[in-house]
Amino acid sequence: MIPEAVWVADCPRLFVYGTLRRGFRLHHHLARLGARFRTEAKVAAELIELGRYTGARPAEENGKWVRGELYQLRQPTQDLRVLDKVEDFIPAAPERSEFVRALAEVILTNGSRQRAWIYWLSAKAGA
Repeated sequence: MIPEAVWVADCPRLFVYGTLRRGFRLHHHLARLGARFRTEAKVAAELIELGRYTGARPAEENGKWVRGELYQLRQPTQDLRVLDKVEDFIPAAPERSEFVRALAEVILTNGSRQRAWIYWLSAKAGA
């Protein structure tokens, strides 16, 4: 197993599509951490409305996209620990989490692709 500090530091980017975006109610967490907005982007996913917030799951069919924002984290290991709490992700018990953090391929507005962390809606949520 790879130590958390290694796999987290391996990718300092975060893709957000919901309440962490600029102008939404949880964006202050990214601002407080000093995360830097890079560009708008999209991921192959489908959006699920859950009332006060939305969640996304990887698209099961081609052509479904969720648009959002790509950020550069200043201190990925520490920043993701904070954001894991905000997103109700428990790394030691993902099966009990509202969202799960994973790496995803993100497509930037210029068409290039990068890996970034994303918080997917867990299987238990929105079921």
